[in-house]
Amino acid sequence: MSHTERMSTPSERLWARHAEWDAECLPRPRVGATVPMSVAGAAVRVSSGVELRAAVADFMDDLRWAPDQLDVANRIVDEPELVEPRTDAFLAALAEHVAGGHRVPVPRWTLRSERFLDSFWWPSRTVGLHARAMVESPAAFRRRGIFIGRTTLRRV
Repeated sequence: MSHTERMSTPSERLWARHAEWDAECLPRPRVGATVPMSVAGAAVRVSSGVELRAAVADFMDDLRWAPDQLDVANRIVDEPELVEPRTDAFLAALAEHVAGGHRVPVPRWTLRSERFLDSFWWPSRTVGLHARAMVESPAAFRRRGIFIGRTTLRRV
């Protein structure tokens, strides 16, 4: 005999079925749900052979689903492993830029000297866009000597 059949009145059975239906409709964790992408995770991906551009694009895509500032802060707080100077500086600039855009504290690891370049770098291979990148690059990138176009971090 089911739970609803043990009820004594038709109304109790109806409300019991409604309560069971509500329980079935409650959000549940997705089976196979992934851990949110983080800046540290992007570094791991780059060190395993994924292009920096692709790892950053995936991070930015996933960041759109961050429900609140706490989630954003958790995605940038852990210091990424050091990969190579350009990647290290780019990821620090990315974390600082994301922090500013979402009004969360900038992680302290972004200020370490190994997170800054000794010379300028334009990730774009199109030389004609370098002057434009110097103007459009977000402050977090410019101060590290990295010059990117304004659409580099924009995702559709």
